[in-house]
Amino acid sequence: MFFFLFSISFAEEFKKVTPDKKVNLPEDMYFKKDYRVQWWYFTGHLWDEEKNEFGYELTFFTVNVNKRKFKSKFGLKTIYITHFAVTDVKNKKFHFSDKADRGAFNFAGADTDRLNLWIGKTKINGSLNRIEITGVDDKKNIKLTLKPLKPYILNGINGYSRKKSDDPLDASLYFSNPRLKTEGKLTINGKTVNVKGYTWFDREIFSHYKEKGWDWFAVQLDNNTEFMIYLVRDKKGNIDSYSSGTFIYPDGSYKILSLKDFKVKNLRFFRSRKTGAKYPSRWLISIPSEKIDVIITPLVKDQEVIAYYTTGNYYWEGTCKVEGSQTGRAYVEMTGY
Repeated sequence: MFFFLFSISFAEEFKKVTPDKKVNLPEDMYFKKDYRVQWWYFTGHLWDEEKNEFGYELTFFTVNVNKRKFKSKFGLKTIYITHFAVTDVKNKKFHFSDKADRGAFNFAGADTDRLNLWIGKTKINGSLNRIEITGVDDKKNIKLTLKPLKPYILNGINGYSRKKSDDPLDASLYFSNPRLKTEGKLTINGKTVNVKGYTWFDREIFSHYKEKGWDWFAVQLDNNTEFMIYLVRDKKGNIDSYSSGTFIYPDGSYKILSLKDFKVKNLRFFRSRKTGAKYPSRWLISIPSEKIDVIITPLVKDQEVIAYYTTGNYYWEGTCKVEGSQTGRAYVEMTGY
């Protein structure tokens, strides 16, 4: 999940996500050249052999600019973007970097017939059953193997996820895997450690978008259930009626949540010194039908992403603890503040 404003004027027409569209797997795991924007989104919770905890976000975005065929290798068709963050919980440190590349000379690219995308040395490849991801920058790197512990879920009707009540084209193809077993290596501050944990994976594909911002919760509970909640906001901060969610049971079955099925109450706020943005910073979430009443609290207060270089915006995204009727971990993203 991610919000940004992209300033390039799209002269070419791309496919729209309409209500009759359905997610098709494994094809929709691969790069889709006929839609404007898409992402592969990984957020996870990791522990090293000494039980030190880390959160991570590794995201791959592509923005298709036009469909022209260029003779020059510098012809701009697609922009490839990655955001890479690690939260060091013990030391209360948040480390972020981003990259963007136009794909000239094969420095970045993506395949349409298999899961394979790269931006420099940061890359994703594999299949539905096994995904390899690598994040690299000057100060940290991560190399992880992800194996699904549950089936993939389709958010919305057959994966058609409508975002706005006034426009059925303001929608995405949206599917997730709520729990992937995660193992690999993390290097940070010059030290490499073995890590294990679990990851949430999101995949979205769309061409039409006009929201002001959103709040997204990916919650993984210790009782082997998960839920995602997605609140879409307009310019005045009002929540759109098409905000929704998904609740996943231990056996992998799931149900779609409408806005009336859950409540989110902000309990605390955080004011960024870098941007001046005022973010919610503690939440009470209730899902009465599932007897869920949990409080979600950031494990590190300042996990704000400054991504002016790549996506031209800032947002808060970080690892959180879950307490209350159930315990666990969560990743929360807040945009448009």
